[in-house]
Amino acid sequence: MVRVPRKQAESSIYHVMIRGVGRQFIFFDNADRTRFLSILREALDTYDGVLICWCLMDNHVHLLLMVEFEELSKMMQAVESAYATYFNKRHDRVGHLFQGRFRSEPVDTESYLLSVVRYIHRNPVKEGLSPTCRYRWSSYREYVDGPRDDALVCRDWLLSVFGGVAEFERFHSKDDKDEALHVGIEGGPRCLSPEQVHEIANSVLGAVLDGVRVEDVPSLSRPRRNAALRALRAARLSVRQIERLTGVSRGIISRV
Repeated sequence: MVRVPRKQAESSIYHVMIRGVGRQFIFFDNADRTRFLSILREALDTYDGVLICWCLMDNHVHLLLMVEFEELSKMMQAVESAYATYFNKRHDRVGHLFQGRFRSEPVDTESYLLSVVRYIHRNPVKEGLSPTCRYRWSSYREYVDGPRDDALVCRDWLLSVFGGVAEFERFHSKDDKDEALHVGIEGGPRCLSPEQVHEIANSVLGAVLDGVRVEDVPSLSRPRRNAALRALRAARLSVRQIERLTGVSRGIISRV
C-alpha cells in the first residue's frame, strides 16, 4: 500500500493518534500510563514540542501537539519505540505494539482547535470510562484545577484562546456536533476497567489452560487458541474486549 503523505499544518499544531495493533490494550495499569507520560515528556523536551492536550484510553492515545513538521515523525517514532520496548519487556510480550504508523491531522483554525480539544477530553465520556471530563488520564484536570508542578500542557496559552477556565468548562459541557470531522478510533462503553478485564482474562486462562496468559494467545496452536477464546467468551467478556486483550481478530473470535 502506498503511504499517503502527511499534511503539514501552517500552525504547527497536530491532532495525533496512536492505537494498539489489532485494537488490543496498550495500557494494562497505571504504571504503564505513568511510564508513557514520562517517555512523552522526555520526547517533548528533545524535539522542542508543546503539548496542548492529551488523553490515554485503554487501547489508544490522543495528543494535540505543537511541533515543527520535520520533528513530528521523529518525536512520535521515539515515543512509540521507547514505550513498546518497555511494555513488551514488562509484560513478557514480543512483536509490534502499535498498529501501523501514527495518524495525524493538521489543526489550522481556532474553531477546529477548540473542537479537537473538546473531542479529546470527552473521549472517556463517550466510551464509558468516566461520567464527566474529569478523567484521571487526560489533561482536562490540568486546566480546571489550576497550575501543577508536574503539568504536561501549556495551560495559559490554551485558556487564553478559550477566554478563561469558566468558558473552558462550559464549552466542554456541550456535545461535540462535529465528531465526524475528527479522525476517531473505534471504541465503546464498558462496565469494567482495562485492569479488571485483564485480571479476569488471565485468571480464566490460567485455570483452563494451565498458566496461559492473554499475551500468549496469538502464538498458541489453533486448537489451544480457540479453547482460550471460548473460555474468555464463556467468562462473558465481549468480542471487543477479547480482541483488545489478545490482538486476535474479532472475526476469529466470533467464529469459535
